[in-house]
Amino acid sequence: MADSLKVTELDFDTIKENLKTFLNQQSEFTDYDFEGSGLNILLDVLAYNTHYQAYYLNMIANESFLDTAVLRDSVVSQAKTLGYVPYSRKAPRALVNFTVNTSSSAAASLSVPKGFRFLSNQIDGVSYGFVTLSETTVQRANNDFTFLELPIYEGQIVNYSFTFDQAANPKQLFTLPDSDIDTSTITVTVQPNSSNTQISVYSLATDASNTQTTSEVFYLQEGRNQFYEIYFGDNIIGKKLTDGSIVNVQYLVTNGEDANKANNFIATQTLTDSLGTVQTDFIINPVSPASGGAERESVDEIKFSAPLQYTTQNRLVTYKDYESYIKKNYPAVDSVSVWGGEDEIPPIYGTVFVSLKPKQNYFISEAEKQRIIDEIIKPKAIVAVSTVIHDPEFLYLLISSNVLYNPKKTTLTQDQLKLAIRNAVLAYKSEYLDKFDSTLVLSKLQDDIDIVDTNSILGSETVVRVQKRFKPTIGESKPYTINFNVPLHRGTITEKLTSTPFSVFDSEGNVQEVQFEEVPQSYSGITSINVINPGQDYTSSPTVTITGDGTGATAVANIVNGRINNIVVVNRGINYTRASVTISGGGGFGASAEAIIDARTGTISTIYYDTNSQKQSINENAGTIDYDSGVITLSDIRILSVASLDGFIRMNIKSEKGIISTIRNTIITLDETDPTAITTALEQI
Repeated sequence: MADSLKVTELDFDTIKENLKTFLNQQSEFTDYDFEGSGLNILLDVLAYNTHYQAYYLNMIANESFLDTAVLRDSVVSQAKTLGYVPYSRKAPRALVNFTVNTSSSAAASLSVPKGFRFLSNQIDGVSYGFVTLSETTVQRANNDFTFLELPIYEGQIVNYSFTFDQAANPKQLFTLPDSDIDTSTITVTVQPNSSNTQISVYSLATDASNTQTTSEVFYLQEGRNQFYEIYFGDNIIGKKLTDGSIVNVQYLVTNGEDANKANNFIATQTLTDSLGTVQTDFIINPVSPASGGAERESVDEIKFSAPLQYTTQNRLVTYKDYESYIKKNYPAVDSVSVWGGEDEIPPIYGTVFVSLKPKQNYFISEAEKQRIIDEIIKPKAIVAVSTVIHDPEFLYLLISSNVLYNPKKTTLTQDQLKLAIRNAVLAYKSEYLDKFDSTLVLSKLQDDIDIVDTNSILGSETVVRVQKRFKPTIGESKPYTINFNVPLHRGTITEKLTSTPFSVFDSEGNVQEVQFEEVPQSYSGITSINVINPGQDYTSSPTVTITGDGTGATAVANIVNGRINNIVVVNRGINYTRASVTISGGGGFGASAEAIIDARTGTISTIYYDTNSQKQSINENAGTIDYDSGVITLSDIRILSVASLDGFIRMNIKSEKGIISTIRNTIITLDETDPTAITTALEQI
């Protein structure tokens, strides 16, 4: 008897070889030459068919699970079982102040109807049409009608009508014939039949627990070939259509993110006031540019978001609830960070804080933030919990690398090698940074640099400096707080905080171009002295004596009402690892204090260089640095002008650690347009 046929192998060659082995074991084919016979062709056909069927069945199995599915229709179908509907394209929204000048003194009101059209300025050579999605009416003020912050949306409103035939369409399923619709703009009305003109407005069903037998709702799903479909209830969950009903559907077809940033508009229609007078004299002033436009959800995004959305169960409670729900309903954001008010400094209880990084631009307008809160978050959030949206804080990296290489082992020129290293750094940025909750790991970045050319690069040393940017209020004296949100490295004479130039008045009233600079301090001096017991009955300032293993530290005590109010360090001294404080004299008794050695704080000064290239200080105590928290506090300073074209002052300082993690609304990034962001020095052996 022949051995059993092996069926575990799936590749073509192995299947064919197994068939040959099986036939060779049969007495009829002993010593048969399969390679040179016509039977070889039959074996090819059998092996090909077996391989094809194995592949086909394997793909069917893969398409049955959300994690392994590849086809969009399969992914959408699996997501549907989780109650998830992939988001469509989203239309950009702009706000304008729309004023109609009229000589009519009698017209009382004017309405901008739904669908009133505007035309935008050109973006990449293309002008986009914007429309209103609801009717707005205002009353006349003087001779003008002014529509403040009128929302307009990019796209074209289209209408379709379907007649329900129970026999032909028992599932009450209607396919919307446009693939580029914004599903959030869908409106559905139902007319009982052609002779009954009564119209019922149906709303999108979002919660089955709130849907009654007679609820006039419709459901939405993505069908085949990326076309959306609507369907209706069954008289158990939602009202069922009656045979012959006429379903009218209206929605916006949009170009999505292509129209973002449109900011100037003209009206392409006329208006008619309440007296029937046609109005054509319009003034349109933009309030906020078009934003929020996005493309429809991709397959990978559906696979990621559907399980997360399922866990929220249509409510906003946890951080992940907020993140997944906002991403689904406002897909124009690239990254979302959510934290509770208890994590704020100081804590603000009863508040959820959200930060959004848009796919385009750096920030979201204030009007758009309020819309996200009012239209997306509030309807699902817990009662009595408020939401605040903060702009992201960008922490810019300055990457400096010294690379040791052997030029004899590479065909690259120095410029080509530097470019390859730059591209490696940018690839690291693209993969690991530019989003919330990101982490820079210096060792991994150095590995990516070293493997750019493994033959020639022997090793590298990379230093990371961090940069914060702030825009001062020109001409106004005020304090500033700059928060790096990461630990900072205490400076030395050669490695310390610096800034880009700006102008201030010096002590004589002359304008000087200065910069911020860290004042290097001893690593082992007395930073401060804390009063433990203020004592009593002091009539004059007592003598403060500091003893320890260092030298040079001195301090002065200040007396208020016979008690020591505070002790000011006059000279920090050097080389202290331990120190004690003795208080004597002054006519009183009982006072005690302790010395704080090398506290993690520093000082900021403003300096400039005179005509002799000598450094001059305008303010030696312009601010302080908390190295642990990364907070720089600048005292009142009047800045007259800034040297940079964008109006920002840039502060650069070395990071304390090689692993930089972000918290709350901080995003680590690299400014590719900054020539100092990535610098490489090549050293030959």
